[in-house]
Amino acid sequence: MNRNFIGSRIYWIVMVITMMSVILTLNMTSCERRERIIKIGSQAVLSEEYKAFGEDQLVSLELAAAALSPVSIGGFDYNIELITRDDEGSPEKAFLVAQELAGQGALLVIGSTFDGTTRVSIPVYEEYNIPLVSPFAQKTETALIGDNFFRVIINNSQKIDNIASFILGHTEEGKLVLIDNRKEYSIELIDYLEKELLTNGKDILRRYSIEGDEDNLTILADNILIDAPDYIFCALDYIELAFLISEVKKTIIEPVFITETLGMSEHIFNVNGGKDLDGLLAIIPEPPSVAMSTTDQVAVDFWHQYNELLEILKEDMNLSIGRPGDYSAYVYDSLMLSIKAMKSANSVLPQDFIQELKKTSYDGITGHIEFDSNGDRMNPPSTVFIVRNGIWVRYN
Repeated sequence: MNRNFIGSRIYWIVMVITMMSVILTLNMTSCERRERIIKIGSQAVLSEEYKAFGEDQLVSLELAAAALSPVSIGGFDYNIELITRDDEGSPEKAFLVAQELAGQGALLVIGSTFDGTTRVSIPVYEEYNIPLVSPFAQKTETALIGDNFFRVIINNSQKIDNIASFILGHTEEGKLVLIDNRKEYSIELIDYLEKELLTNGKDILRRYSIEGDEDNLTILADNILIDAPDYIFCALDYIELAFLISEVKKTIIEPVFITETLGMSEHIFNVNGGKDLDGLLAIIPEPPSVAMSTTDQVAVDFWHQYNELLEILKEDMNLSIGRPGDYSAYVYDSLMLSIKAMKSANSVLPQDFIQELKKTSYDGITGHIEFDSNGDRMNPPSTVFIVRNGIWVRYN
């Protein structure tokens, strides 16, 4: 065989091997340098009347993602990528958005803003084994739909349970009147509260269900004078509540008024000049760390960091909000505890970390978070406020 031919053949074999080695090395280097991403879906309403809720969720998630990235899981560093979608507060659109986020590789979704949009989304995500963590939805029955739902916020039953516990512990043998304003939320709240109180041995002197115009409230004040209760729990909005208190204070009786989220507002002091409100109690479903006038340093730091980021994002995103909303801290905790579950599972695969979510134990801005078998938060706290010298302050 020709010696030149053999040499040429060896040369080309060496060249091919060398080129393959170079290509393999480049591919391995590329794989090593490729950015690893955890895709987090953010489903919320970002348009029309309620867009502030979605904007609040967006800012809170951006803040949490910035605090977490890069996150080390299973020996690799991951950056967090938010995939934000507007479901417009519509169940029909929410169903499509859920399918879209699942198709785009979201490993976990936070949202949605309303119970209706949340309920239609749960089965879609469950089909893909994707956890849905909710900082908003509060209807008790929402948690009964799927095994992939986790609620960071208090549900309606728990909220009323906390109200009932306060009344049972603070009204003793005093006579109690309950009032609703004939709107769905108010009626359901008083229905459940009445049942809880009666079950626990608390006598209810009377229940009133009235439309909250001034004529009806004036007549109600006369009836309350006849009843002479010691305590009045009102599921009325702050305008109705302020007017009723003013009318009752014109009489010779001085009952203690108790309300909840509907009646607790800074704007209540603008009604009737804010008079006659001292002593008004409000039981709200926010833990002390996120309620007004918090002294918790972690919550205070969150508020400052949120506002700083908001100023930056406002320029690029045309946001309408001007401060943290009522759900900001719940959204932030939702992402933080979810990433903690991934780290505990040592995996970013939903089928792995969803089991860790079910047994999570996390101390966040909104307090201690654990989930029961339905995905509801266990023992969520409420905060009690009282009006003193014309302002809301902590009751204790």
